[in-house]
Amino acid sequence: MSTLELSASRTRRQRAAARPQWPAGLPALDVDERGLLADWLRGSAASRRWQALLEAAGPARIELADRLAERALAAGLCTVDERFAHGRWQRTAVQWVALEALQAALGLPTRSQREARREALAARLAALMDDALVGEAAQALAESRMAAGPAEARAALLEALRGWVAGGEQGLRRDFALRLGHTKAVTDGEWQWLARHFDLPALGIDAFAPTLTLAGDLSLHWAGGRRLDLGVAAFHTLPADALAGVQAAAPPGRWWLIENRASFEKQAARRAPGDALVWIAGRPTRAWAQAMARLLALAPAPAAVSADADPAGIEIALAAARPWVDAGLAWEAVAMEPARLARAGLPPLGRYDRALLARLSARELPPALAALREALTERGVKAEQEGWL
Repeated sequence: MSTLELSASRTRRQRAAARPQWPAGLPALDVDERGLLADWLRGSAASRRWQALLEAAGPARIELADRLAERALAAGLCTVDERFAHGRWQRTAVQWVALEALQAALGLPTRSQREARREALAARLAALMDDALVGEAAQALAESRMAAGPAEARAALLEALRGWVAGGEQGLRRDFALRLGHTKAVTDGEWQWLARHFDLPALGIDAFAPTLTLAGDLSLHWAGGRRLDLGVAAFHTLPADALAGVQAAAPPGRWWLIENRASFEKQAARRAPGDALVWIAGRPTRAWAQAMARLLALAPAPAAVSADADPAGIEIALAAARPWVDAGLAWEAVAMEPARLARAGLPPLGRYDRALLARLSARELPPALAALREALTERGVKAEQEGWL
């Protein structure tokens, strides 16, 4: 084989091709050689220890590795570092020539492409973080250091979810998955991830009908003498369509809307007489608001609204109170006082939180929520209502 020495001493030398074929063109390689070369070229290292390349080849491809190294050297794909030991020259390292061009020629992703992909993903997540619905989940995704492929898939889920809600759509999970190509486009793991960040039924995505979860002193009446007294159990989850058919309901002393599910169940178990409780279940959707509007038309009463002491909690409280505003009924935020932020060890506000605060700064808020907004801005921390409610 015709090679030349780029540098040499009595014990070390570096060899290169005397008449390199690369980078003008790739040499002819058989299937096995091309496969091993692709395995060697994954990653961003322009220099690889020979021992590491042997380990990548594995015991079954040792002879192939030796043959490929000599063919790659002869073609100019690499230079080879060698050491003289035990009476012969032994490879110690391989230096790839024009690494990114070589990777591209073999259809492998390059470092530049990976960086461009990460930058594009960061831009997508930054745009999503500015969205009131999906911003919190986008922030968590950006902070997760997840590999690009899975992170891109989850960013696509958030983009699809934003479009789904903006369009006021309702349907089953398979209907939502069709937005991403086909009914199996969302994996079980991705559904679980979505469910951790969103109440999917409340956003109009369910295996079954959208629901409303209620508790307390409330009796609902339907045609034909059918009735349900909510006091017979700690709470009830009812299809929104069933609530549309309610014909009568005695007004409670007040409606109490609670965001956190654990807090809702705790208060439902110890409810005060006259209270009717409703789980907000994330950001209120059209189906939730329509069901609440129907109940308010039959059983008007003022509302107390309790959400997390964070910027998203303020927006959720405002959205949950909308049926009361539309009906001209009084409402107030409770258990959302600035004092909730005085505890040690609270998490700091993230980028999404600060973007929400900036958006909220232009809104006229009820006194309790305005005080919470100022405390969040001043202290830079947030708290979940499960810690006190």
